[in-house]
Amino acid sequence: MKRKIVFFCSLSSFNTGMPISTFKLAAGLAAKGAWDIYAILPEDGELGRRLSGASVNVNIIPFCRFKRRPVSFLRFVFSYLGAGIRLYKFIKKNDISIVHFSDMIDAPFYPWAWIAKIKSVAHVRVCVGNPIIRLLFRKWAQLFCSHIITISHFTKRYYGFDKRVSVIYNPGPDRALFDPVKTQHLSDVKYDMAPTVITAASFRKDKGHHNFLEIASLIKERINGNVRFVIVGGKVQGHEDYYDKMMREAQRKGLHDCLTVTGNIPHEKVPSIMADAAVFMFAPDWEEALGGVILEAMAMNAAVVAYDRGGIRECFTDGKSGYLVKHGDFDDAANKVAMLLKSPSLIKNMTAEARIEIDTKFTLSNYMNGVEKIYKNLLVVR
Repeated sequence: MKRKIVFFCSLSSFNTGMPISTFKLAAGLAAKGAWDIYAILPEDGELGRRLSGASVNVNIIPFCRFKRRPVSFLRFVFSYLGAGIRLYKFIKKNDISIVHFSDMIDAPFYPWAWIAKIKSVAHVRVCVGNPIIRLLFRKWAQLFCSHIITISHFTKRYYGFDKRVSVIYNPGPDRALFDPVKTQHLSDVKYDMAPTVITAASFRKDKGHHNFLEIASLIKERINGNVRFVIVGGKVQGHEDYYDKMMREAQRKGLHDCLTVTGNIPHEKVPSIMADAAVFMFAPDWEEALGGVILEAMAMNAAVVAYDRGGIRECFTDGKSGYLVKHGDFDDAANKVAMLLKSPSLIKNMTAEARIEIDTKFTLSNYMNGVEKIYKNLLVVR
């Protein structure tokens, strides 16, 4: 009889790294046929539709996500107990062998697998800045979860995990979708003849759009204005003021005539916009656990220049398949980008190395095999 794995995910959308990576794992395991794969989501959405189409048994247990705002917190509290009991009953009724929690936002529900006396896996895909929260989360995960997966060696060190932990890289982008040959010139964004520098992130301050604009203004000076900039992203609820501020800043820096902001777009449209980009610039203020959007840019033949934050340095080899820049060093970042824009041969060599790195280090088979090995080890003794 096949063992049953249930993926618990607090998001139902399909526009960020966590649900995309969760889908790849659940759908891949379902396709192999060695496990019966289930998923529990808080509501219907794109992730659920895709999972259902991949032969994953999708179940809805409504609950509100934990948020700091008072009203949101109260909603979470009122929904939490009922959702936890339903999760417990689901585990027991369906004889689930392992609950795989998709990220740390699922942490409130870790104890319910423990109460049900079954194995659980906590996948950690994000680095939180508050050291107290990091400490509490480490203790919580190690208390209630049988095993912990981090998506980079940096993330493992960042939280201080020292036992029952494995590092398994997220898979790189779907190469059938992120194919620079198929998607070239399909974008609605018009680049003219100028080389393009692109970034991709929803407008939140920690994503570093203010850094991107500072660097962009320096790049424009260094190559006499022959450049275009594209930001793939749009407004985020609760962060609208930041978006408006960045639009004013772009105007003030004289970038309004060479900057395109796409707004929030479906994930499937990202490759066609990246396809014509020469350089991908990523300058976040927070510690990135890995950097899935960087891997996407690498697959699309964009040379990467990125701040050395968190696990970003594990995405590529500095000086060979990308360039790392010290956080806050606008001049170095601008110089690196300008150097690339002036040397198409350098971009060609760098992107060729980047594709090799993706296809050897960030494969779906490595991802799935690593997780399956953990499952099998956990189930040796139930």
